[in-house]
Amino acid sequence: MTASRKTGVVFLAAFIVLSHNSARAQSAPAAPAPSATPAVNLPAVDFQNADSILGVAVPRTLKNRRESMAYTYDVDYRNRNLTPRGKLLTDYAAKYEVIFVEGLPYRRLVEENHRPLSGLAAAQEAQRYDQTFAERSHMSIDQKRDYLRRPWNVDVPLPQLIGLFNSTIVGEDVVEGRPVVVIESLPRPDAHPADEEERRALHKRVKLWIDREDLIASRIEATLVADDALMKSGTVARIDFERKAGVWLPTQSDVQFEAMAGDQLVRGETLEENTGFRRFHVDVRLLDPNQTAAGTTEAQ
Repeated sequence: MTASRKTGVVFLAAFIVLSHNSARAQSAPAAPAPSATPAVNLPAVDFQNADSILGVAVPRTLKNRRESMAYTYDVDYRNRNLTPRGKLLTDYAAKYEVIFVEGLPYRRLVEENHRPLSGLAAAQEAQRYDQTFAERSHMSIDQKRDYLRRPWNVDVPLPQLIGLFNSTIVGEDVVEGRPVVVIESLPRPDAHPADEEERRALHKRVKLWIDREDLIASRIEATLVADDALMKSGTVARIDFERKAGVWLPTQSDVQFEAMAGDQLVRGETLEENTGFRRFHVDVRLLDPNQTAAGTTEAQ
């Protein structure tokens, strides 16, 4: 693969743990009043209390993540790296198809810099696919389920928000034509992380747009408030979702970063746009141990 692609992947991977994504929202009108009828089977929530909302919204958002992984889709990827003075260093574009290999999502590279793969690049991708198939064919269901616990292509510490963060309601908004509550979570200065994952979680400020009816995050934003690996403080990652057939699907992710490449400071943006979502036949026991039915192939 080209060097420019590798640089972009490194920068995005440094912000990885939960990958998501509709176009960046313009200023939204005032949010309409929420529906008087609460969503079916949802526990009571105090919409004046951020922790009460998050106590329901975080597990529902993670459950939605598992459900969204039963879809295949196409990815338009672009990474641009610039010097602090704005000189372009790299501009790399690619297209992927998210398919399933041995029951797990797999990003198959189909195009680089607006050209279909051929020659060495095509051979490398074929080798990567074969290696992935071989590795996954020997994975147990528990190993596959653990793989599916990985979030999106952006590291957002959702499970740590209650306990390690101070959260407040900062406003209301509209996403996908639906009213949302906006919650901002800041690391608690007196937090005591129990492990490396919790320590890194405290490097971020998190903002969630919570759909009032579904109580699921329909937009997520994470900002580094401390340097983390190669990434510099101030790096911002955002994921936008679109609701289809009751599932919130990631339609766009955008990382505005500042990072170190060797001894050089680099600024840039990594953007992914996802389209063509199709529900795929997948054994949902991998997604949720409590579920036993299988999905079907269905264009959305």
